[in-house]
This record gives sequence, structure tokens and C-alpha cells, in this order.
Amino acid sequence: MSGSVVLRLVDDLPKYQNHKLFVDNWFASYDLPVELKKLGIYMVATLRKNRLAGCCLQTDASLKKRGRGSYDYRVETNENVILLKWFDNKAVHLIYSNKSQKPIENVRRWSVSSKQYVNVPRPAIVNEYNTFMGGVDLHDMLLQLYRTNIKGRRFYLRIIFHLISMACVNAWLLYRRHCSQKNEKYRPLLDFVCDIAAGLLKRGTTEPRKSGRPTDSPKPGPSKKRRMEKSTRPVADVRYNSVGHWPQHEPAK
Repeated sequence: MSGSVVLRLVDDLPKYQNHKLFVDNWFASYDLPVELKKLGIYMVATLRKNRLAGCCLQTDASLKKRGRGSYDYRVETNENVILLKWFDNKAVHLIYSNKSQKPIENVRRWSVSSKQYVNVPRPAIVNEYNTFMGGVDLHDMLLQLYRTNIKGRRFYLRIIFHLISMACVNAWLLYRRHCSQKNEKYRPLLDFVCDIAAGLLKRGTTEPRKSGRPTDSPKPGPSKKRRMEKSTRPVADVRYNSVGHWPQHEPAK
């Protein structure tokens, strides 16, 4: 079922143009790269342990004994699909249909035992997957931080609020990139989302003005110095929404 979702999403993609598709392990299986290859689309994906289609690879214990950076792979010669198992801190399975496991490059990793950085061998396909899937994983992580949870019988509300949360995260990522380009400090994601909520709640609202002449106030007595309380400044969307924000006067105490 998960693989059929990917096949449906690539219906509008031009066929036989050697496009490369990067897929999460929830959608990946052995049959998916085979079907995509018939459409001229290559695939790189991580794979779950229970979807190896009977392929026998070295165990985690044997790879751990060989050390960090060790790997094992198998090639299905009929469809030219490669299944790779690479061990870093833990084992990860990858399946791909357009590239060899070589070249092997070294990447710096922190070693807890030796308290220093060490060079760990890594197949190039792992780096390619991390490069193009890093944005998706980052988006999913940020989405889980401040998700808008809602319960009810109307299931479509969860979809609507999920799309709103996705839009907020994407907007914050663009905002952070622009601040980095200008060498400016950016606001955290939580403050950014709170500003959006405050702007939406106060958008287009105005305080009603009292009609008539102001009442005569009693003569002021001896003035007493009191500490002025600072009022919070509204967000920029509310400050510059072209709505009259009149000051609120409180009687003297």
C-alpha cells in the first residue's frame, strides 16, 4: 500500500528522463525500485529490517565486531538493484537502483570511547541520501516540536491543522535562511509560531471608541511617583495592519 502511494505521486513525472527519487523507509520495499525502473525512474531509499525480501546480510554483531564504517551488500543481477547494510553507531539498510556502493569516502565522527574525532568509512550512496533527504527529516522533526493537536469526530480538522503547521515550519525555514544571508539573529521557532498566532487573532480588530465628551475628572491631588509598567509591543503584522489602534486610558489611582 505504501509503495502504491509513491507510484501514484510520480504519475505526472516525465518518464524515462533518468529522474532520481529519494524515499523514506515507510514507503520503501524491494518491489518499489523495480516498478520505478520500468518507468525510467531511479530510487534511493532506506529500508526496514522486515522488508529485505529474504536477502541475507551480515548480522549487526558481526559488523560491529569489524568496527564503525563496515558494510555488507548484495546485488540482484536481473534488475540491478543493490541492497546495502552500513554500520555506524547502529546498522542502516539502503536500497538503490542506479549506483554502486563505491566510492568509499571517510567522514568524521565523534568517538565516545577515545574522546576524539575519528575517520569512519562511508559509502557514497549514504552521503547522497543524507544530502537530499536531510530537508525532509528536518521538517518532520520541527513539525513534531510544536504540533497543533486536536481531537474530535471531524477527522478533516487534523488534516487542516497539519497543513497549517507545515506552512509555519516552511515559513520559519525560509525566514531563518534569509536571516543567515543577512548575518542577522533569527527568532526561535516557538516565538515565530506565537507571532503568527497573535497576528491572526488580532488581524483586522479595532477597539471601539467611546462617543461623547469625556467626563470631568476630579482635581488631581499631590502627585506620587509610581513606577511605569511596560506594555508588550504587538507583533509587526498587527502594528502595521492599517487599523486604528487607539490608546486605552485608565483612571488614576
